[in-house]
Amino acid sequence: MNKSSLTKDTTEEEIGKVLDKIRKGELSRNLLLDLLSERHNVYIERPGYQMNRIKGYALASFLEVGLPDSAMNFVLDELQNGRNAYMVGAAARGLRGAKQPKAQYASFLIQAIYNLKYHDDSFDLSVFKPDWPLKNPSNGRLEIFKTLQWLKGYATGSVPELRSFLNNTEDFTPEMRDEILKTIQAIEEDQRELDLSCCEVEGKSTSRFSWLWKGMRNVRTIGNLSVQNEDGATQKLEDVIDQKSTVVAFFYTRCMNPNKCTLTINKMGWLQSELLQRGLEYNVNLLAFTYDPNYDTPAKMRVFGENRGIKFGSNTHVLRTRPEEFGIISDFFKLGVNHVASTVNQHRLELFILNQHGGIETTYTRLQWEVDNVVSDLVKIVESSSKRRWSSKILYTTQQVVFPILVVFFPKCPFCWAAYLSVFGISGLHSIPYSPWLLPVIFGVMVLNLAFLYRKAIVRNGLFPFWISLIGTLLVSIGYIITYKLVSFFGIGLIFTGAVLNSLSFKHWSKVAYWVDSLWRSLRTDFQLN
Repeated sequence: MNKSSLTKDTTEEEIGKVLDKIRKGELSRNLLLDLLSERHNVYIERPGYQMNRIKGYALASFLEVGLPDSAMNFVLDELQNGRNAYMVGAAARGLRGAKQPKAQYASFLIQAIYNLKYHDDSFDLSVFKPDWPLKNPSNGRLEIFKTLQWLKGYATGSVPELRSFLNNTEDFTPEMRDEILKTIQAIEEDQRELDLSCCEVEGKSTSRFSWLWKGMRNVRTIGNLSVQNEDGATQKLEDVIDQKSTVVAFFYTRCMNPNKCTLTINKMGWLQSELLQRGLEYNVNLLAFTYDPNYDTPAKMRVFGENRGIKFGSNTHVLRTRPEEFGIISDFFKLGVNHVASTVNQHRLELFILNQHGGIETTYTRLQWEVDNVVSDLVKIVESSSKRRWSSKILYTTQQVVFPILVVFFPKCPFCWAAYLSVFGISGLHSIPYSPWLLPVIFGVMVLNLAFLYRKAIVRNGLFPFWISLIGTLLVSIGYIITYKLVSFFGIGLIFTGAVLNSLSFKHWSKVAYWVDSLWRSLRTDFQLN
């Protein structure tokens, strides 16, 4: 039995049998890890109640088979953000399968108690589909208290909070308050010397791809994907990003969990305010995509965003793809989301930070991301991008000029090739065979430069740098063919001018364009007068 054996067509009963075999040790627990992924095929077009039963039973099974480190964030995610009693209780139960207790788990369990206010319910985690009456009844908060008892002294910091629950007769029944007393007693009786330091637990990961792979895997590689913003305006995603560092979050307006989509958009508003205070509001794009483009119209997205504190502007948007193209975005970011009929049946928290080339630098998934941490990441990326931008401009301008110069001085025969090597003192390279194939390669690179200038004309400084460079390239070619270097040198000058104009910031380019336009108008006026 492997991951592919469970599909969207596998019945709920068949899945339950597989999970029971895992609990008995007859199948690998790696199958549990597969089932925790929202992208698993088994969840496609499956009703929410079935999805909860499958995933919850898988989480609870870690008590029997042991909870690996790779599954820890799935458990903590449900404790921190979940509102479904069965899922939260299953996560609390599964946590007791961890290799050893840790102090940082206690805060997640306390948060889960608050999450279940008005949402707790009875269930039986000992069987996949229990019959009524339940043989081993439990509920979400009871499983949480049992896990705090398992933590013992590691949950010492939670005792004041637990004592406050004893006075809350409205939310906790007498039986539940007895369980709270039992929990406090288990914690305080643990007299061991324990390491109670709490390391921050976050769902953050940074890209470990090589610079080459990062360059290949960016939003520009997904094609001419068009997106629609909160005003109904449609634009290519590449143009929306426009060579800026970008934060990409995901939400949908029908989300019923306030700890997920609502809080995500709230935090995007807080992030926007923090960037404004730091003077970075024009250096970073803030984009939030809907998981539900079938339902979320621009008007609905705008209202959802504005009600949660987002101030829309030139680089802050909520976006939707065409419904049939959402899979492109989902596959690129490997989103933790699945759908049933026309809506989302489950999704995780996820936020991505892109560099100015559209490559993924940092990813936050499952656990809540903190605004300060994201701002810190952005500052590093913006500063690094600024340094790389200047170096890349110099490199790009240089390469645009170097290749035409190579054409000018490219020898036309094997004897000339040897003579050139001798002139430059490269006597040890006389044995290199003549390579006429280099000339078309150099011309090919020049043509690629022109194609790049033309492609970037919309998002950079218009077509003027392209036309200047095109004329320069033609002059270099003509000069080489007729063996008249003065023409080629003039062409190199034009190519250099085009490269410089393309490298200018929009602010400086606007000044140059205004000066050229004024000069042209003046010359035209003088000509007409004469």
